[in-house]
Order: sequence, then structure tokens, then C-alpha cells
Amino acid sequence: MKTGTFFVRVWRIVSILGLLFALFNSYISYPSDVAVRFDELTNATQFIDRETIFYIAVAIFLINNTLINAVARLFPRVPTEQVPVPNKAVWTRHRDQLNEVVTNWFYALMAAINTVLALGLMVLSFLNRSGHDIRAVDYAWLLPLSTAILISVLVALPIRLFMKPGGDDRDN
Repeated sequence: MKTGTFFVRVWRIVSILGLLFALFNSYISYPSDVAVRFDELTNATQFIDRETIFYIAVAIFLINNTLINAVARLFPRVPTEQVPVPNKAVWTRHRDQLNEVVTNWFYALMAAINTVLALGLMVLSFLNRSGHDIRAVDYAWLLPLSTAILISVLVALPIRLFMKPGGDDRDN
């Protein structure tokens, strides 16, 4: 097994377990009405029922994991002639590697969405704990980190497809 494949598989499993942990942990720690918007003075201005947040997060989790997993499993069945990749002449001779690269990318996308959702639930849980002062600087890392995770995964596939397939050098 290649290192990239191993990393993506481990990240996907850890992200699923982390999201499930964050989902149930945050549900237990949420008050009945969860504050989701705050003003400049850190007073809560908008609330959502905790069951609503729980079911929305579960729906995102199920849709994300089901749809992306289905697409990842269907990609190897797409005829080679219809796959839009750069360096098509090179990649068509290495279809197994192309399938692995694209499948790993779909799994990384799934893990990225799970990770961002888990981090969001965790921060929302921290914001709604009583006796804790809310300071924007404490949670300012969430948006840049989430953006960096998603952009790095989205950009990884085009970059990888512009590179030559690894492995044997007889076609170079």
C-alpha cells in the first residue's frame, strides 16, 4: 500500500470517529437552545434547538459519506476514453494508478468535510458552555483552518493529475 493511500484511509477513519465523537459529545453538552450567533458584546442573538443541530449534522454526515463513497466506487467503471484528465495518453496506460489517485481524492474530500464539520460542532459546543467567556480570538482559527483543509484537498487532484504516474519507468 502506498503512503498516500494509507494516509487517506487513516484520515477518513479518524475523521468519521472524530465526527461521531464530536456529534454525541456536543449534543450532550448543548443546552436545549444553542446559541449560534453573537453580537459584538458576546451576547447571544440567535438560537437553534439542539435536536435541529444534531439532525442537520447527521444528515450532512450521511449525505457526505454516502454520496462521495458511491462516486468513488463508480469512478473505476467509467470508460477510459470518457475520463477528462490532462496527459490523457499517459494516464490511459496507467488506469489502475488513475483509479487509485481519484478514489483517494474522493476519500480525502469525504474526510475533509467530516473534519470541518467535527471542528464546527466542537467550537459550537465550547461557545455554549456556561461560565466560559466568549472571545472571538479563541475561535478565530476555525475559518482559516477549515478553508485551508478544503482548498488543499480540492487543489490536490489537479496537481496530481498534471504529474506523471509513479511506479515503473518503462513508458517514459
